[in-house]
Amino acid sequence: MTASHIVKETNKTIFNSAMGFFDEIGPREAFRSNRFMELLLDFAIDMTDRKASERLNRVRLETKGISPTTFRNTVEREGLSIQENMEEQCATTLEGNGIIISESGELQTNTDFIVEERKHIPKEVVQAAADKLEIKEFDPTDYESTEKTVNISADDVCVNRQTECRPRSKNPKEQHKRVNNTIIHIEKGDGRFIINSGTVIGAFKLLFSFLMLNNLLGIRLVFFVDGARSLNTAITNMFKKLNFKVLIDWYHLEKKFLQQLSMALKGSKIRNAFMDKLRPILWLGKVDKAIKLLQEIEPEKVKDQDKIDKLVKYLERVRDYIPCYALRKELGLRNSSNAVEKANDIVVAKRQKRNGMSWSDDGSVAFASVTAVKCNGQLSSWVGSHSISFSFNNTKAA
Repeated sequence: MTASHIVKETNKTIFNSAMGFFDEIGPREAFRSNRFMELLLDFAIDMTDRKASERLNRVRLETKGISPTTFRNTVEREGLSIQENMEEQCATTLEGNGIIISESGELQTNTDFIVEERKHIPKEVVQAAADKLEIKEFDPTDYESTEKTVNISADDVCVNRQTECRPRSKNPKEQHKRVNNTIIHIEKGDGRFIINSGTVIGAFKLLFSFLMLNNLLGIRLVFFVDGARSLNTAITNMFKKLNFKVLIDWYHLEKKFLQQLSMALKGSKIRNAFMDKLRPILWLGKVDKAIKLLQEIEPEKVKDQDKIDKLVKYLERVRDYIPCYALRKELGLRNSSNAVEKANDIVVAKRQKRNGMSWSDDGSVAFASVTAVKCNGQLSSWVGSHSISFSFNNTKAA
């Protein structure tokens, strides 16, 4: 398709339909239909640039169609536009409601949010489950009603950074070799929505505006995380005026202790024997008893006492985030952040963690944004209207 120009006698263009009617394109790029663009973005989700461009050219019966470089540039531009659109909606939502969130992620508004009374599983049901498991100490109001709860899983995923994009520093440790993406999976009933951002604060700001637009800030928010300090801090600072709680995913808790004890104790047999004692204590959420067990390890079995001390400090720091996993399982409640692990794999890892691949910050976030839009069922609407809807509109999302 060729753009039309209106030209004065001085040969100066005063109107160009390429700018008036169509989206801006790069040099040597042709205008493309919505169907072509949707197909291009769809291919970008799970194919390399070379394979995707070859497939696209084959579908269109073109011998000299789009090149891998042009394909990549187009996807990156669209992905960054998606992210920009979401961030603009976020800013408009927060400003329109008088919400101020600092650059560090601190909620600074004096707004008093309307928070509903906590809805929890009936006490008699919790009591029956506790009796069955012979659990004596528990808070019956701590077990949320699934109908009045938003489950939110958050995690960071990193990919290799391109060498030329690493920060220049004489200190090799400051030359960050990884590009970070923060993925958040939101679940309410049958509704699913995935958010991604290049920063933890950016992702949680998008989450805040999403919850606000869907009138979900007032009900109980349950966050499932892997225990990373950056995630815990962001949640506490941003949602401090709301009804929320943070739970450490059981898989990551167990994994952390297995890894740290492998370095702390003398051999796998000693570690495994100790974990057989520690695991059921953690499963019941008995933090004080777990700390005591760590402190009473026989010195002759310890290889690195510093690792043991760090585990004790870790438990003291996250004690409020370790529930009674056994009772939650008996009640049919979630103990896992596997929803976001799956989202990580689909949105980032599957496409970006291939052998030999490295990414710029913009490129990584852009490709993740395109995939997230696809998972949210909004790829067609984005191509058609260049707008993103902050709503649960696809129950089949990851």
